[in-house]
Amino acid sequence: MERPRLKAVLTEDLRCRVVGGDIEGLVAKGFGELTDGQLTLWPEESLYLLERNALSLTDKDGTPLDFKSYLELLTKERPGFWPLYVIYRDLRRSGRIVKKGFGGMLKYRLYEPSMREASKYIVLPFPEGSTLSIEELVKSVRQVMRKGKILIIAVLERRGEVIYYSCSDTNLSNI
Repeated sequence: MERPRLKAVLTEDLRCRVVGGDIEGLVAKGFGELTDGQLTLWPEESLYLLERNALSLTDKDGTPLDFKSYLELLTKERPGFWPLYVIYRDLRRSGRIVKKGFGGMLKYRLYEPSMREASKYIVLPFPEGSTLSIEELVKSVRQVMRKGKILIIAVLERRGEVIYYSCSDTNLSNI
């Protein structure tokens, strides 16, 4: 028996509005933003569900979009999207719930699978070869610490492996 698939429609801002399927189940797994009974997925979530064959996506005209065509749209509009997605996917595969972060470089908040507690970690994605000044790093660490959270720097190596570093005001150590 084939697993029921979620149905979604692409929105103007390249997010996806879920229009059919087990919306409650998706929310329980930590996906999307539920507003006035409508579930909206941000691009990383939608692409992840497409890759897992758990979502069928169409544009506003009803034309189906697969993983590759949606990824092409996203990378055309957001050139640095692919490394963010690889880090998002790695975090999700580790069993974490991943939500949007505070903006800027602080892209993701991490939750334990139960989502009963507030997020404890904020993730700063860092593709290998990128640059980040010490001032930017210190500013990010302090911003995260003011919120009572721990900064995780997710370094995406050229081979596609993600290495995570916990970062505080006084040390940088591999976790």
